[in-house]
Amino acid sequence: MEHTTTAVAASAVATPVWLPWLYTASETAAVVAPILGVIWLLVQIASKSIETVQKIRDRDE
Repeated sequence: MEHTTTAVAASAVATPVWLPWLYTASETAAVVAPILGVIWLLVQIASKSIETVQKIRDRDE
């Protein structure tokens, strides 16, 4: 599941590649998709960082 959501978020960030088609589909989606993609990537980075820190702390105890 993590790989799928990462791919979706990355594609949202890369919307300039398919932005013209997206504008014809929905101007709102064209504006919101990259923002949501960046937010989701930040959430994933934070989650993975917290998970890694917890594993390191558990290993040290």
